[in-house]
Amino acid sequence: MSRVDQIPMNLTHQPILSVNYTKKDAYAGDAKFLSIGRSTWNKEDISAKIWRWADEGERWSRQSEEIPLWRVLDLSKLLIATITGQNSSLGETTVSKEDEDFLKSYINDNMELYAPRIKEISDLINASNQVKPSGKTPNIFSFATSELSQDAILAWLIKWADDTYINEDKELCILGKSLIAKLTDLKQNDIHTINVGRQWCNIDIWAEINDDAFLVIEDKTGTSIHDDQLNRYRKIVESEYQDKRSKLFYAYVKTGNEPLSIEQTIQEQGYKTINRHDLLSVLNSYKGHNPLVIDYRQHLQKMEDATNNYKNLPVDKWRWYEWQGFYKELEKRIVVTSWDYVANPSGGFLGLWWNFIENDEIRMYLQFEESKLCFKIEYEGDSNRSDIRWKYFDILMKVSKEYGVTINKPLRFGAGTYMTIGVVPVETVFGSDIVNMDSLTEKLKLYEHIVEVCVQHNK
Repeated sequence: MSRVDQIPMNLTHQPILSVNYTKKDAYAGDAKFLSIGRSTWNKEDISAKIWRWADEGERWSRQSEEIPLWRVLDLSKLLIATITGQNSSLGETTVSKEDEDFLKSYINDNMELYAPRIKEISDLINASNQVKPSGKTPNIFSFATSELSQDAILAWLIKWADDTYINEDKELCILGKSLIAKLTDLKQNDIHTINVGRQWCNIDIWAEINDDAFLVIEDKTGTSIHDDQLNRYRKIVESEYQDKRSKLFYAYVKTGNEPLSIEQTIQEQGYKTINRHDLLSVLNSYKGHNPLVIDYRQHLQKMEDATNNYKNLPVDKWRWYEWQGFYKELEKRIVVTSWDYVANPSGGFLGLWWNFIENDEIRMYLQFEESKLCFKIEYEGDSNRSDIRWKYFDILMKVSKEYGVTINKPLRFGAGTYMTIGVVPVETVFGSDIVNMDSLTEKLKLYEHIVEVCVQHNK
């Protein structure tokens, strides 16, 4: 076997997973392998690499590209947004107006290369996010996992609220009226005629109710708000319906888990927030046997059960939904700033941060990185970051000793704006069995006090 037929294992990038790319892409050219492995710059980091072969010299080319994983994903976001005619969250701008038409034409001409790859990415993401149903029959919503699918079931249920359908299926008609009542402040008995539609001016679902009411629904499954979209929709509706309808309602429906801070922001913009628990309270009142309704209810209940499963498992068994459930419970007990997925070279984590206390030098705060509870500082000054980090590490060690609390030095110190200066052992925070939330909350309040004492050392 020649050198070009096997991925090299003796160079600075050390492959862990590899793809023989010449067998996957007819246009691969000198690109022979794709790999994910230990990076050239740090063996504790992971990178992606395209291995190129230089026929002249019969060696691996210096033009082989090695990229951090998160940058691969950012580039993918930019590309997919461009292909689908959207804007990504990266804030891209057009820097060459004269070539913009060429870019669009090139994408259209080569769509057969992009479309199947985008679909496969979408399928992989949907498969990882789906909640597996229980029971003996397949659940349609285990496959119809997109927001468009949820738009459809909600719009369909709302349409059933029209009095026209009371004799067709009374239970579905009642369910539709109950859903509208939950989304608005209307009473079920006052709902009679419905005209419903989707994707008007990018509004997910809209409904004309009776002769005097209009409902806007922004529907989310796993994503969240962006680009001031909620205020924009309000302005569109007010401009179109202000003199036509006396009652304008705005609802934000989210079936995935979301931080309380985001829910509060949405409510401040005049939207009624409807979560998965609210929808289940409506669906659980349904007495009929329509399989779509039953599947949708079971789908949401599975998500609800998975979210609450942190109450029944030790922390080393927690996964995505359990951590979200734990963070949502913490929001009821302490003043949480927010929580979200945090990307990093090691694969990222679901993090939660709170208790930001500052002096004239730094801000100190607490952060859960799933089972890892960190004391962190934020520093944007001009002094040597290493000196600042060691200064507050020494203060933290002194204070923690005074309070009889075990806080360990991180395995590796960072040197960025946000630096971890202490880590609490997992068993100290969570124990070794099912988590006792009352006990854990008391520990967190003590850690909050330690942060305050540490920050006051410099005042």
